[in-house]
Amino acid sequence: MAKRKVLGAVDRIDRRNLIYTLLYTYVNAVFNQYYRKVEVHGLENIPRDAPVIFSPNHQNALMDALIVLFSSPGDTVFLARADLFRKKMMAKALNSLKMLPVFRLRDGVDELGKNQEIFDITVGVLHRKHQLCIMPEGNHGDKRRLRNLGKGIFRIAFKTQEKMGNRPYVKIVPVGLDFSDYIKHYQKLHVVYGKPIEVSDYWDTFAENGPRGLNQLKQRLTDDIKPLMIHIETEAYYDTYMGLRTIFNDRMREILSIKGTGLNERFRSDKEMIRRLDALLEKDEEKMIPLKSNVENYMQQLKILNIRDWVVRSGGFSVLRCAWRYLTLLLTLPLFIYGFINNALMYFIPVRMVKNVKDVQFHSSIKAGAAILLVVPLTYLVQTAIVGVLTSGWYYWAGYLVTLYPAGKFALLWYLRLKKTLRGGWFGHKYRKGSSQANALVELRNTIIKDTEELIV
Repeated sequence: MAKRKVLGAVDRIDRRNLIYTLLYTYVNAVFNQYYRKVEVHGLENIPRDAPVIFSPNHQNALMDALIVLFSSPGDTVFLARADLFRKKMMAKALNSLKMLPVFRLRDGVDELGKNQEIFDITVGVLHRKHQLCIMPEGNHGDKRRLRNLGKGIFRIAFKTQEKMGNRPYVKIVPVGLDFSDYIKHYQKLHVVYGKPIEVSDYWDTFAENGPRGLNQLKQRLTDDIKPLMIHIETEAYYDTYMGLRTIFNDRMREILSIKGTGLNERFRSDKEMIRRLDALLEKDEEKMIPLKSNVENYMQQLKILNIRDWVVRSGGFSVLRCAWRYLTLLLTLPLFIYGFINNALMYFIPVRMVKNVKDVQFHSSIKAGAAILLVVPLTYLVQTAIVGVLTSGWYYWAGYLVTLYPAGKFALLWYLRLKKTLRGGWFGHKYRKGSSQANALVELRNTIIKDTEELIV
């Protein structure tokens, strides 16, 4: 077999190797711990024993790829930006993780020709009925909306479909990803796998007129991804929509008779609210202007006071509730100190690493990657070795090692509980005392809910 000319191009990229097996087992065991809650829906939509191309919306850098990898069955080959493969050692490392380079216009016009080699490899991967994941938007964005799709995914799909013509073969599975927060640790993640698209349905059109067939498939995928994700088209009212996702979701679920408070229930409520707001915006934008002003004012006040919407919604904590929460915090303080001291590096080093990274969409990828692959194993091993040297029996260091992670997790939860207690207690005190600021904020929230309901119900 001829040697590949493009750095990072490996023919049998889908083969498992020792590095991949070890890393997959390790990272898969701890990846979901980065998130507080993960809900995955639609796994039954993923075809078995067929060439499958996953096509997720792309908003959170490398985390998007990891989510598809660990939430879907089987191994997946990924296409990643070519500049990551510039150094030979890095290219080999990424190949070990089943990643191939893809060149974009920003890499230079001359570089785009190298994609043909990569496409040939991916076609081979699909013919062997392995899964391929391509971010069709090309690069990640910082807004919850689907951007224009590139053509690479469709060229690969049609090239693979070529040998089967208009008979069912290649499937494109749209994937919707939604994060409660892109950057912060211990957030919520909602994943939806949509119904597969049969590339063969577009083959005859493509064979007759390539650009038309490609554009039809592109439009179909665009239409199929949008229902699986939070898609906010408007730019002028983007912040208004996002604010209402927080403020109005509870009431919207009541209006729609959606029971439960899970991520999927909240997602369905948000989608319907956005649909109704879009209809209102198209019909009578003037009615949206006062609502926009109130929502932006409310969210700005929350930011200034360093509180979240749930604090205002609940009116803060009562005296008895605060007392109980402070008591539990005090009683568990020794456990927090133990967990914090022994896990401080795990939390502080990744945060330090992203301090000068301007693209905030990379922050969670770097923090998760640094914590999982570097900081945690190194610090835990070094600390355990020190304990082993300072103690006489193996059971001391073994017991210490076993407690490290759960103690660190407890310390994080303790800290979050403390923050919540402080803010809830502070606002509750102001609200009970009749603070004009607190009362005005509660009244503004009630006004927003009332006005939104009148506009879209």
